[in-house]
Parts: sequence; structure tokens; C-alpha cells
Amino acid sequence: MARKDKAISVTLNETKVNGQPVTEVLIGKQVIGQVTQVGERFEAEMVSDNQPFAHTKSFDESLQEILSAYHLHKG
Repeated sequence: MARKDKAISVTLNETKVNGQPVTEVLIGKQVIGQVTQVGERFEAEMVSDNQPFAHTKSFDESLQEILSAYHLHKG
């Protein structure tokens, strides 16, 4: 029996941390990660780790890394 795909609401919230712009990634009301631009590249960081785990060329790639890591390790 196949399961239906469940729609998930992902919200992006732009803030500043230490004077540097940071985009927080939220699922529902829970912050799961953040994307920071460093020079020409982007760093993806999970809130639970507090360390960048992916360095990508685009914002979209960093966002995808955060969502993939969240769904892989949740539950």
C-alpha cells in the first residue's frame, strides 16, 4: 500500500547574526538550520550541530542540503 506524500511548510526568515546576514530555515515553527553566505559560497548549518556541514556554490544547494539532512535524521 503506497503512502501519500505529505506537504510540508518550509519558511525562510532572514536575520543578522554578528552583523552578517543569515537565512534561517523553519519547518512549522521549529528552526532546523541556517544558510550563511561566505564570499562567493554558501554554508549550510543544522541548528542542532552549530557547525557548517556543507559548503555549496548556491543558496538553493545549501537549502536542499539542510532539508535532506533534516529528513534523514529526524524521528
